[in-house]
Amino acid sequence: MGRHTLQFFNLTQTPGQDLCLKIPLCSIYSSVIDRAFPGLDHIGWREASKGTCYTFIKHISESDRQRLDTFLQLLQQTLYLTRSEHLEPHFTTELDEAYAMSFNFQQGVEPLTYTPAGQLEHNAKELRHIPAITELARVMADIIRYHPTLARVDIIAAVPPRPSKDFHLPTHLVNAIGINLPRAVGLQLSKAEVPKLKDLTLEQKISTLAGAFTLGESVQGKTILLVDDLYQSGTTLWSLARFLRQQGARAVYGLACVKSWRDTDNAS
Repeated sequence: MGRHTLQFFNLTQTPGQDLCLKIPLCSIYSSVIDRAFPGLDHIGWREASKGTCYTFIKHISESDRQRLDTFLQLLQQTLYLTRSEHLEPHFTTELDEAYAMSFNFQQGVEPLTYTPAGQLEHNAKELRHIPAITELARVMADIIRYHPTLARVDIIAAVPPRPSKDFHLPTHLVNAIGINLPRAVGLQLSKAEVPKLKDLTLEQKISTLAGAFTLGESVQGKTILLVDDLYQSGTTLWSLARFLRQQGARAVYGLACVKSWRDTDNAS
């Protein structure tokens, strides 16, 4: 399964000893934490019981401890998206990390009921509701602000639309995120007039996206955060990350409003 949340974390310290951090899903979250805090002085991750791992952190300041605690809470509240089994044959390490605020629908509820984030995304995308766009951008800006890795990126850009599209939510979100942070945003990135991707199979989608993107400025050595509204199969985000890597980007990250429960595209 390609979606995860940090179910718990323990930050404890016995008087006279170093701070101990214990987490589950070590193969996933240890690298996320190390990337977020590259200067963290710790002994390395060691296996514990029931699929957990731990490390001892040395010489951490109170401000850095608070930043770490805030970051770990953020990981509990957001979805971390990795390659699903459908993407594994086609992609490797093109996308360094990807996140979504939440799922679009509540699990196991009939009839289908939006999550709070899903309702906002629906209102923003389908109704073009300005308050919904504003609130989505505010939350996404906070995720970037309190995620050290995302906060350090050189470029925040929208996944580009087809030229004929008259309203593109990711573009509006990126512009509002720039106001919230505040910082310059945007990238001279475009997509050719390709067929609508939602009705294509994964293989057709990958083939269609190959060669579909055009870049009007250098990203050599840059780190990039791509913003999208919906992460379904993840094919668009991974394909675009591959393109940007080929153009010289050092790292590519993704942030979506919502994740669908299904990991495949609409067409079978």
